[in-house]
Amino acid sequence: MSKQAAGDGGLSRPATLVLGLGNPLRGDDGIGPRVVEELLRRDLPDHVEVVDGGSGGLSLLQTLEGWEHVIVVDSAQLGKSPGQFTRFTPRQVELSPRTFSPHYASLAEVLTLADALGRSLPQIIIFGVQPDNIDWEQGLSPAIEEAIPKVIRGILDELR
Repeated sequence: MSKQAAGDGGLSRPATLVLGLGNPLRGDDGIGPRVVEELLRRDLPDHVEVVDGGSGGLSLLQTLEGWEHVIVVDSAQLGKSPGQFTRFTPRQVELSPRTFSPHYASLAEVLTLADALGRSLPQIIIFGVQPDNIDWEQGLSPAIEEAIPKVIRGILDELR
């Protein structure tokens, strides 16, 4: 979804990436990909690209590089009721790979790797959604389904 840059005749990409992380085969961990599905049905500003980042891994570092802003949506162990979410930046919290995300290489590990390698990353906003169930099963719990419109409103507010 690259866009033609005005006046330069070349291709440039949008400035903002909305990245949904998660595994839809792990219950509520599928929140990120599900939010991506919903956002792709909307008429978003030209400066926004929406991507399903799957279960992450260390390749997330390459995905994050080169953007001005990144909004990440992922399930997160926040100590809240299922479906509640928190908007935060990596600087506002100390991300712990074991408690934050159930992925093989979590966002926390990718950010730590970027720091260790001296890589410059974009401004990152995270929408962490408290899961109810991350067992091996398809489908989101009712609490997570109910939270999706609220998470999308939060993301759309960020994009404004």
